[in-house]
Amino acid sequence: MVTTKYVRDNIDKIRKSMEKRRSDYPLDELLKLDEDSRKIHTKIQDLQKQRNVGSREISELKKQGKKVNEDKVKELAEIGKKIQELENKTLEENKRIEELLWNMPNILDESVPYGKDDTENIELKRTQGIKKKEMSSDSEILEKLDLIDLEQAAKVSGARFYYLKGDLALLEQALIRFAIDRLTKKGYELIAPPLMLKKEYYRGSTALGDFEEALYKIADTTEVAGKEDYEKLEDELFLISTSEHAMAAYNAEKVFAGNELPKKYVAVTPCFRREAGSHGKDTKGIFRVHHFYKVEQYVITKPENSEEIFEEIMKNAEDLVKELELPYRIINICTGDIGTVAAKKYDIEVYMPGQDKFREIVSGSNCSDWQSLRLNIKYDEAGKRNYVHTLNCTGIATTRIILGIVENYLTKNNTIKIPSALVPYMNGKTEISGSKKV
Repeated sequence: MVTTKYVRDNIDKIRKSMEKRRSDYPLDELLKLDEDSRKIHTKIQDLQKQRNVGSREISELKKQGKKVNEDKVKELAEIGKKIQELENKTLEENKRIEELLWNMPNILDESVPYGKDDTENIELKRTQGIKKKEMSSDSEILEKLDLIDLEQAAKVSGARFYYLKGDLALLEQALIRFAIDRLTKKGYELIAPPLMLKKEYYRGSTALGDFEEALYKIADTTEVAGKEDYEKLEDELFLISTSEHAMAAYNAEKVFAGNELPKKYVAVTPCFRREAGSHGKDTKGIFRVHHFYKVEQYVITKPENSEEIFEEIMKNAEDLVKELELPYRIINICTGDIGTVAAKKYDIEVYMPGQDKFREIVSGSNCSDWQSLRLNIKYDEAGKRNYVHTLNCTGIATTRIILGIVENYLTKNNTIKIPSALVPYMNGKTEISGSKKV
């Protein structure tokens, strides 16, 4: 995992990055704890040497049948107590150090724009000819066409769940197959990973201290008496919120030969999110939900090829949006909005004409060595081992793309035209009319 030596060796870059992030991460506390811990470790070693020398002297006296100095015995006992006290102290300090190291923000790439929040993200590209149109909300349109059922989903599962029906459910599957076909043709290996991860691997793939409240936990509660006991369980599992985390864990502890890289994957999974902290945001419809499907790109590469791969996965995602003929823009996420894990991040946002705004449908991140340091993922070249860089980018997030299609392809006759790229995956259908009229 990431060590305090790594922090000391990179302290200038880390401190500069923290300042750009306007981060309240307690870096000085980490450095002070590390300094104290190393001093205590030195004291323990010195005391252990004293105890070993004294123990050998007493052992030799006993072998020779000579009288042992009781004061010396007491002195050694006191040294033993002191060692135990110092070990207990460093144990507590090391727990805090470990916690801080696991959740330390990544070192930002120099190209990340400075900004306080999402209002200061930088637009890099925008398609032309974007026009607003008056229309009902997505959920209202889809409900009147009898293509979703939000009411029954809320009844049986709770808020932010949904039933997709008929051709809309088929559209979701079409989007998944469309993205898989396009990405596997570009050499990405298709993976269907586990949908749950152990805590030790989840915290290696994301800053669990920041993110845990957004995750669904599962544990064997057979022997658990109450809520307090449940929260103490060590063998709990987390439902994945994105396949990125499962793919990072898939490569944990691996050492790649240099000529094996880059390793390019396309993973397909449902994603589960509590959406904690998102109360009041997009509470209606299927934009911000607890469960959706996603096709995700994940790449492992050498550090020197990291930027090239980042541009590649973003272009792959852009190509998918282009082929669906959706209006979009690409934005460079600023320092105040980028999150803990990414060193650099772009989003692709699709224009929703009914809302007259761009909404995020793709997120791509260069995580540099943040995940590989924590999951011990390396490559070997000429007998020297170094940490890899990991990158991820959405291919298709189904519910959000569906809404982009609904808003941009709704006709005057209240049917939803199917993008031509998806027609082969829709059994030749060119539009969705639903079973009711708007």
